[in-house]
Amino acid sequence: MPSFSYRIKSKDDKQVSIYISFRPQNSKSVFSRTGFTIHPSQWSSAKKRAKPISPETKNLNYKLNELEIFLADRLNEDFNLGVDITNKWLKKQIDRFNNKVPTTDLSYLLNLMDDQIDNLHLKKAKDGSMGLKKNTVKGYKDFRGVLVKYEVHADSKIKINEFGKEEFDGFVKWLSDDQKYAKGEIGRKVKRLKGLLKYGAGKGLKLGMSLEAIDKEYSYKTKKFINVISEDEFFKIQNLKDLPPYLENVRRWLLIGLNIGQRISDLRKIRKQDIRYDSDGIALIDVVQVKGEEPVTVPITLKPVIDILKYRFPYPISDQKFNDYMKEVCKRAGIDQIVKGYKMNPTTMRKELIEAPKYELLASHDMRRSFATYHFDKGVSVNLIMKITGHKRESTFYEYIGRNPNKDHDAYNFLNAIK
Repeated sequence: MPSFSYRIKSKDDKQVSIYISFRPQNSKSVFSRTGFTIHPSQWSSAKKRAKPISPETKNLNYKLNELEIFLADRLNEDFNLGVDITNKWLKKQIDRFNNKVPTTDLSYLLNLMDDQIDNLHLKKAKDGSMGLKKNTVKGYKDFRGVLVKYEVHADSKIKINEFGKEEFDGFVKWLSDDQKYAKGEIGRKVKRLKGLLKYGAGKGLKLGMSLEAIDKEYSYKTKKFINVISEDEFFKIQNLKDLPPYLENVRRWLLIGLNIGQRISDLRKIRKQDIRYDSDGIALIDVVQVKGEEPVTVPITLKPVIDILKYRFPYPISDQKFNDYMKEVCKRAGIDQIVKGYKMNPTTMRKELIEAPKYELLASHDMRRSFATYHFDKGVSVNLIMKITGHKRESTFYEYIGRNPNKDHDAYNFLNAIK
């Protein structure tokens, strides 16, 4: 807990304000009035508390202790979300503690957000189960952090019936100019906000802007640059030799991943006991996907990959190290064609569109995308590919591989199936 300090600034013969101050981690001190007052004669500067000489001053000390605990909780939560801890932030938290804005008043944006989060356990997941998955809930909580930061920036508690076009423009401008979000991410934040307002409308709350107007005015779609590992590049990786042990380990994971089309979280879970072999020597890998908990069995026929599964199974590695070392493996394999794509800027911590050698822009999710693209181009039925990759909607699948639905593709697949 940070070291909070109380003090009074005046010794006049009257009720004076009590102030609180503290120094957040890696920042300058912040301070604000607490909303409580006391006569200087009843204040102990040494103990930084009211003198316990009456029921009133004892109760005041109790309130000051409560305020410390409340602020410590809010500080821990908001600091982890990247919220700037300033005098404005402190004043807003004290107002909240003193119930100047009742937390039950859902016409306020943050109160509505808290209510929505509290009721996520009643929402149906895509698989039909009640309650959303952990990562989905985290997305809601992260967006709450964005709203907290924006309220601090705007220096006001936002009411949804006052959040009209001018306010929407201000929010979008803040996301772009202050927070340096790319258009696609701004679009996702606006979609989150629209979802929150729709939730409020469902509770009978009046909106400052219609949901239809939001869709019309604030549509952000960025051009996608999808980079996948081609068949030729796969064989370059397969034939790569004389790597240091840590890169050889990643090369093996990479070859398996490109053959099974799973997320990195599912790939890393595979153990030798999850692999079966039929009478023809084909490997059958049983996976229960983390997202959606769907059981999937993926066949592998390529002998070099089957040899890895049988005799040279790779050892575990973290996602971060896999992504870093994957780039090095692809670089050594000569996957260096200059392409366009988005890369994280370490200074702004935002993705930026650049031109670079392909290996720089590849990451673990591109294994699954490469698998889906390769088999789609080979004429495999979209539904069959989706059963392996775990996609639930065709529209999502086509967007994932950067292609448009092809009815001729489906028609010929049908003919091949009935031959």
